[in-house]
Amino acid sequence: MKIGILADTHDNIAAIHKAVSFFNAQDIKYVIHAGDYVAPFSLKELMKLKAKFIGVFGNNDGERRGLSDVCKNIHEPPYDLLLNGKHIMVTHMLESLSKRSKKNTDIIISAHTHVPEVKEGSPLYVNPGECGAWLSGKSTVAVLDLETSRAEIVDLSEVSLDKG
Repeated sequence: MKIGILADTHDNIAAIHKAVSFFNAQDIKYVIHAGDYVAPFSLKELMKLKAKFIGVFGNNDGERRGLSDVCKNIHEPPYDLLLNGKHIMVTHMLESLSKRSKKNTDIIISAHTHVPEVKEGSPLYVNPGECGAWLSGKSTVAVLDLETSRAEIVDLSEVSLDKG
């Protein structure tokens, strides 16, 4: 099972649209957002995903009620879930996790730094970088294969998508 991961979209509708188009063209079962949508209007674009959506709030998500009105599946971090037999913890800020919470976790998904990173090991750490591309100029997401526990960072500027 493959899941898509993104974060730090920060209201960049064009980047969100490209991420949604990319994920919809893949065999993705879930898309996980690790926080910082910012405004509810930008979250509406993410609701066009074919995959099931799960998210956590980030430190720039001030209008949480409005975001929750758009999507009921956004949670306070850290958020634990079990997918395909893997215990996954999703948070916006990695430093908010305790050592104990990392102990029995297979995969930790985080964001906040805007820097894409995959650290193999136990647990596997995945930071998809910034979809919004405001700091680095690069719009990145990640694809995680839960069967192999391998994650890949995808630079959306290098992806060609069919229009239509």
